[in-house]
Amino acid sequence: MKVRRTSIALILIFMGSFTSNVNALDYSFGFRTGDQLIWKCNICNINEMNVLFGESWRDAGLFENLSQGKRMRWDVNTIEENSTTILTSFNIWMWKYDESWGTLDNITEASYLKNPNLYPPNFNFSTYLPFVPFWLPVPIGDYLGEMKLGNLYDVDNRVLPTLNVQVEKDYIQPNIPTENVYIIAVYNLKGILSSFKLYKTGNVVVIDISLDEIPLYVLPATISLISAFLIVIYLYVKRKRNI
Repeated sequence: MKVRRTSIALILIFMGSFTSNVNALDYSFGFRTGDQLIWKCNICNINEMNVLFGESWRDAGLFENLSQGKRMRWDVNTIEENSTTILTSFNIWMWKYDESWGTLDNITEASYLKNPNLYPPNFNFSTYLPFVPFWLPVPIGDYLGEMKLGNLYDVDNRVLPTLNVQVEKDYIQPNIPTENVYIIAVYNLKGILSSFKLYKTGNVVVIDISLDEIPLYVLPATISLISAFLIVIYLYVKRKRNI
């Protein structure tokens, strides 16, 4: 098991800037301790990714061992917050084909500043894949709107909070990526990544990842179908007894 610690919040840089937090919104978590988050990979064109980013792109990070049909699981381990920082840790099972998760693969810590105005200008979430976070503080639309993100990003809050990312050729290093690539990352109102699409010129989708959850509108319909089925069985049994 590997233990990884990532800190998105550049806390030490801003130790003397606490006073500007007074008028900030009360940003917090959109999930609770014990919550389970699962993403599934709908499309993963490994050959295209090898051409774009080199064959080592699957060796580390959140795309480790990614393939079409696999799923990744996060369990919320701890959540903490104070006047300046939001911090959480997750138990993570990396991309697997089945639901027999087995032993967790790593524990990852991530933190954010409670005041997004304190991030430096041209802030980037990553210089390598996936270029966007898998969760953000809520209310997420306001948080993204206040961050001083670099030219890599365009924030769209018209429907659901969305990060549009353009990664230009040679951005990571010479010939990586080998051409411009584009990312659309859509978040739900809990601040959790619900859809990640990476594509290249010509709208060719190379990676498609989505949050594996039952939509709210499906639940009432499912409950109704089960209830109707049980009622039919009850009436059938009752009728047979009366014959």
